Amino acid sequence: MKTEQSLLSKKELLDIFINHRVNAPFPGDWESTFKGLGYEFWALRELEPTDPFKNIDWKAKAKTGKYYVREYLAESYFNVMLLYDISRSVSFGRKELLQAHIAVSLAYSAIMSNNGCGLIMFADEIISFIPPRMGRSHFMEILAAIARAEPVSCRATSLQIALTKLVTEVPESLTFILSDFMYPLDFSYSFHRTASGSNKHDVKAVQVLEECEVELPSLSRGLLPLYDYETGATRLLDVSKWKAYNETMAQARKMLENRLLRAGIPLVTITPEDDRTSKLHEFMKRAPLTY
Repeated sequence: MKTEQSLLSKKELLDIFINHRVNAPFPGDWESTFKGLGYEFWALRELEPTDPFKNIDWKAKAKTGKYYVREYLAESYFNVMLLYDISRSVSFGRKELLQAHIAVSLAYSAIMSNNGCGLIMFADEIISFIPPRMGRSHFMEILAAIARAEPVSCRATSLQIALTKLVTEVPESLTFILSDFMYPLDFSYSFHRTASGSNKHDVKAVQVLEECEVELPSLSRGLLPLYDYETGATRLLDVSKWKAYNETMAQARKMLENRLLRAGIPLVTITPEDDRTSKLHEFMKRAPLTY
């Protein structure tokens, strides 16, 4: 299992790729998230109303009695877009560093798969926008932007602004929202697949959290001062109420997951204590490319 010792500083990430070829092994033995191009089989899933009958796997139907369809990877080149939350709350603990590692790995995987990659950094407004392109020099531009980024103070992080930038300025993409999602979700877009194929963006959410934002150890005791990076307010948390805290945090994550799923966006939560490589790969198997 990877721990915080495997999280290189953002400067170290930048130095590694400046001093090595793009096809050099990525630190942490990242494999490509995108398993190749062409009509390559990816996974089976149950039939949905908008699925064409030609994709039904009749062998699976004979074995299980249920209708399954075969999913394949994109036929050719596609864009990978990174929507990168740079608000102050992401600077808590190791979240910013973890988010940088995940973003760099996705950009690297895109470039290695001969796909384009782009970056939208956002808080309460768009901080920077790098349109999707291919190649080593473009990967280095994205890496440098991530490595040199500084957290931005804002009163209300806006995912709507980032999604508007995506929908209006990028023709189609596989998009990853990288954020702690520690703010109310208020956006109007839906990314469900449509029979007409009018939706050109396949959007997935990667939530980065510190371990203590997921749960507190059982039998915790004492008062813990908490500083709100967004508002500057300080509060005391009675950690002896760890059970109620853990239930509240689990409920909040479930509400977030349901809100995103209603918009057609699957979610995975990753902490610095997780094996982020395998967790991201498993997530992609459960929620594969859909265009």
